[in-house]
Amino acid sequence: MITERVVFACVLCLLLSGMRDPFQPPPDTCKIAQLNQWLFRGMIQGKHAVGILRDAGKHWHRVTVGELLPTGWRVISITVDELQISTGKDCTPAQWRWKRDGAQNEKMDSGPYALRSALRQHSDNAARHADR
Repeated sequence: MITERVVFACVLCLLLSGMRDPFQPPPDTCKIAQLNQWLFRGMIQGKHAVGILRDAGKHWHRVTVGELLPTGWRVISITVDELQISTGKDCTPAQWRWKRDGAQNEKMDSGPYALRSALRQHSDNAARHADR
């Protein structure tokens, strides 16, 4: 009878103390599992560099250095080829880098392709303003 009461008191203490289920994975407060689901698509250079990110839910984000992402990560640096974040003080890894995903299509914006479109635009403007 006494041993049953001791066992019951121990079980009751464990339940009331808020122990988590040992068969469940620990909560991911740093959201590390989402790191591979985000994509860095590129950067817009201006007064401040703006990074273009797509999250796991296929939503687009424009971020600047120092900005806090919805997951709690902070943007550390943005370059043409990569974006670096800090995941948090107690998180492993503490920092993460995304390389730019996708290829830059500079062929379209340079060489004879760019020259053709510029010449066509110039000739269209000249045809419209022939009376001047």
